[in-house]
Amino acid sequence: MPANATAVWLPQVLIESALIVISILVALGLDEWREKREDAETARQALSNFISEVQRNQARVDDAAPFNKGLLEVLKGRYEGSGIDSVDEFVIMVESYTPLVLQSTAWETALATGSLAKMEYNLVSALSLTYSLQNRYQLATRSGVANLTSPQNLSAGKLDLAIYNAVRYLDDITNMEQELGVIYFEVTNVLNNAVVTLGGDSNGSASNGVSSAETPPAATETAHP
Repeated sequence: MPANATAVWLPQVLIESALIVISILVALGLDEWREKREDAETARQALSNFISEVQRNQARVDDAAPFNKGLLEVLKGRYEGSGIDSVDEFVIMVESYTPLVLQSTAWETALATGSLAKMEYNLVSALSLTYSLQNRYQLATRSGVANLTSPQNLSAGKLDLAIYNAVRYLDDITNMEQELGVIYFEVTNVLNNAVVTLGGDSNGSASNGVSSAETPPAATETAHP
């Protein structure tokens, strides 16, 4: 091949090859940028769902906790004092306690869609702890009243034992409610910080208007039923 032909052909091939490589790198870069942007948006939506759900659950626990503490104090006082006169009176008192239904849709959705894989480890760990405790609380509340008011556990001769078991049960429930309040407060702060890290607004990350927690939950006053 003539030298002058090579001098024309070689630069052209090199330029075309370089343009192809650059085009491929740009395309890969755009794909990576688009994927990261989609992951960030998925994580933001999941965080918004978590914040809304945690705050709804916290509100339900905060609403129920004073009554449950009051019922515990009444039962404890009657057990240690004058006692309860009849099985019927005991059943009425125990059945005034209503088990809470707490939501876990955000957690289940994040597991199903793989959103948790797009979040930081510390955040996932905090969420896992929160929903594990919440699930334990739910299991305890669902079975507790049924066991306490089961006919085989209720008779005049077993009334004192039934009252004792009710006091222990409500003591466990109120302790878990207090622990949930602390956990909800802490995980809300972690969630809001994660929203800020992703470039969102922690005060407006959820559609219902979420604000960052500022102080831990205060001790609720005892409300006797």
